[in-house]
Order: sequence, then C-alpha cells, then structure tokens
Amino acid sequence: MFRTYRHGDKRVMHFTFASLDEFLTYVQQAETAPAFATVETSLQETSEDDQFMMTRSFDEAVKICRFGDHDGFDELMHLVGEVRRALDLPLESQRTFHDYVGFAPDVKAYLEGSPLSMVNMPPRKKRRVALYLNTSCDGSTRRALIMHRGAVALAAAEAIELVGFSVDLHVFEMSENDCDVHVSEFLLKDPDERVNPQKLYFPLCHPSWVRRLNFRLIETTPGIGGHWTGTYGYPAEVPLVRDVLGLGADAIVFPSAKDARIEGENVVEDARRIFALINPLLPERAQLKLR
Repeated sequence: MFRTYRHGDKRVMHFTFASLDEFLTYVQQAETAPAFATVETSLQETSEDDQFMMTRSFDEAVKICRFGDHDGFDELMHLVGEVRRALDLPLESQRTFHDYVGFAPDVKAYLEGSPLSMVNMPPRKKRRVALYLNTSCDGSTRRALIMHRGAVALAAAEAIELVGFSVDLHVFEMSENDCDVHVSEFLLKDPDERVNPQKLYFPLCHPSWVRRLNFRLIETTPGIGGHWTGTYGYPAEVPLVRDVLGLGADAIVFPSAKDARIEGENVVEDARRIFALINPLLPERAQLKLR
C-alpha cells in the first residue's frame, strides 16, 4: 500500500508491505518514476561496486533476499553467537505442577495410575516490547557496522524473548530529503513468531537491502521529485522517526551504527555500546547485561 500525506511541514511518501515477497514483487515490476527516467545510471542496473553494494546486480540482491542463500549468513550467526555467550540473562525458574495435560509426561505418576501424569506450567501473560529498526544508512557506513548492528539486534530480540517477553520487531527504512520523507515498512516478525535469523539476515545485515532494493523503491515512488536523484535521501534522525511513526515513550528505536558509535571490530563491545542506549527504555527484567 502506498499513500502520500502531510505531516507538519513534511510531505511523507509511505509504503507498507505485508511481506518480503510482496515488496520484492513490487520493486521488480514497478515502473521508474519520471524524475529518475532520465538518470543515466540507475541502481537497478548492473553494478559491480562490491564494496558499496556487496552484490553484482539488482537481480542478485533480489535472489539473496528471497532465498537467504549467502555466505554472510554464517558470519551473522557467528557474531550472534558471540553476543549470546556474553549475555548475562536473569533467567527465572518457572514453577511446574502436575495436571491432566502439559508439556511433558511424568512417567512415574503415569505408572502409578495417577490421572495427573503430565507436567504443566501456570499460564503467564507476556508483556510486549516493541523494537523499531531503521535500516537506512549513509553511504559511509561500512559493511562491518551494518553486520554488527544487525547481529546485536537479533541477539537482543532473542534475549528479551528468553526472559519472558514477546517482541514486536518493526523493520523499516526512513530517509529524508529537504521537506520530503520516504518511508517503507515491512512486516518481518509477528509478535507471536520466534526470531528467525534466516528471514531477517538480508534486511538487517546486507548493504544491498538499502543500496539496491530500497533505492529501487525510491526510483519507482509516485510523485518523487528530481532532488532525490542525486542523494536518495539521508537517514532520518530518531526524533523524526518517532514523530512520523507516532511512537510512544515505551517504543524502543534501535540506534544506528552512527548513533551508537559502534566500530565493527569487536561485536561484544559494540553490543555494550548499543545496550547502554536502549536499556533505560527497557523494562527492568528485560534489560540486557553483558558479563
């Protein structure tokens, strides 16, 4: 769905996609906007700037995004594992009781003929934690910074779920250019869905998510102005993100690599910098601490 509206002195061009497949189908089929039609080199064309794009073409970026088949995924899981091992999680012991139904059998009770031969847990309503991640990044952001930020985000979401919360993971791209704001939102994780690194790898950790696929989305945006052709916009700052998306004080906007001053060398130290910024916004029991 696409809509254009005024927000204060800003014109907002807002895409919402229900799935990755819907997004990929759109950017493959949409026509180039008139403002970009005369641009000699458009980013949907073949480019071998591997340092900036990390893909050889638009089609390669679509393939990796759709199927997740890329060497970088193994690197991501290694980084996530480093953060996992460094986390100090305040896991609570959960009391169990015998019941007619449950998650595991009690063989001794069953052999004794007890009707209460299953082990169960008291139901507990999970409090939600909403994480918002803007995938937009400026041209100077190195691949290592994007990878580390994505790995820390995945480890954080998993850890928050592990201590008994459900996580809403809102992934979006928001850029601004003069009085224009370009937004694209993607439903990548349902609140009741476990964190799926394979699904989230490309949007969170691959430079081509923004630099090929979302740049192509900008090129096809109805009514986009010619001033976008030279820059593709600039990453929106957190106050603008909160304002445009209407986020409350309890919504946690994950910091960019620039805001967190991460270095892309030691992922645990980068996690420490990010956690220092988001912990004050998290419920006490969900705060992320490193050993």
